[in-house]
Amino acid sequence: MPAALVKGHVAGGFEPVADAFADNFRHRGDTAAACVVYAGGEPVVDIWAGRTARGAWTPDARTVMFSVSKGVTTVCLLMAAERGLIDLDAPVAKYWPDFAENGKGATTVRHLLAHRAGLVAPEADLTLGDLRAWEPVVNALARQAPAWAPGTAYAYHALTFGWLAGEVLRRATGRRPGQWLREHIADPLSLTMTYGADPASADFHPLADPLPSTDPDAIAMMAEALAAPMVERSISLGGLYDVTRIAEIANTEAWLSVEIPAGNLVTDARSLARLYAATVGEVDGVRLLGPDIVRDALVVRSEGPPFVGADANSGWGTGFMTSSTHRPMIGPGSFGHDGLGGCLSFAHLESEIAFAYQTAQPGGLPDDRANALSRALRDCL
Repeated sequence: MPAALVKGHVAGGFEPVADAFADNFRHRGDTAAACVVYAGGEPVVDIWAGRTARGAWTPDARTVMFSVSKGVTTVCLLMAAERGLIDLDAPVAKYWPDFAENGKGATTVRHLLAHRAGLVAPEADLTLGDLRAWEPVVNALARQAPAWAPGTAYAYHALTFGWLAGEVLRRATGRRPGQWLREHIADPLSLTMTYGADPASADFHPLADPLPSTDPDAIAMMAEALAAPMVERSISLGGLYDVTRIAEIANTEAWLSVEIPAGNLVTDARSLARLYAATVGEVDGVRLLGPDIVRDALVVRSEGPPFVGADANSGWGTGFMTSSTHRPMIGPGSFGHDGLGGCLSFAHLESEIAFAYQTAQPGGLPDDRANALSRALRDCL
């Protein structure tokens, strides 16, 4: 796609981000995307381009962001912790007594947020009705024995992260993640951001079919990971979802009609960048997190070979992904989360930078689009 079709605004000094964005269309397969950067609480990059099956891409086009959801859910939990409603190092059972079953009495809230709880996948087969009702899912996880002694190892909790963290939030505050997000984040900051959505909404754009993967080693590593029953169940939930068709399923009511705080955030790049900007500074008088709790959340808790699954060369603090060889973002001090298909949003406390990249074209393996934008942004600073 020619660079001339890129629309929006770029402040002086940030032109390399726009150049990298145009190159994503020319050379890296993008067909519809947006990129927004805030600096010091103000937008300095706000660009978009392309088309989807719904028509021309616009700045308010919303898509499923997959695990970008985890970063937003983490912000909800950290806000509650900063207000004294949750102690991150307290046992989960302090707020959710039934969770202590089967050797989980010492599991802390931080263990949940750092993927160290040993509850990667539900052992019980779940139905769509279970997900819509919420309680059957969290009750099943409360009864389940952990796969390892909590806190002694980690593995990525692809979907259970959201129900585990979300139930702690509900027990401690009376608000599930979707309610907290609306009342304490989206409404104050004027964001268009929800877990799930009506797929018929005018602003919802379906994800395209994923780009083909071209890296044989990465393809083999992914296949090996999904061959592990625990990893496969972590996404399929016992066969409810077909792990080979997640990008397609994400456009359907089966994915969008429930609250999945780890995987079905539906939003746009403007909203994401604005949210993250409010975690490192004020945005129109609103600040979501103070610097001390952000610094605490940045301490790396999980990295290296996981208990199960492939080592993706990523690192996690308390809920957030941290800067790593897989996701450098703009270097040490960066925090946020990426999502299946290539989306990425993060912030950096000291520079008061916030970034969001949204694509309706899921990538294959490898996928350098978000990292190319991050490198360009880093070079601007």
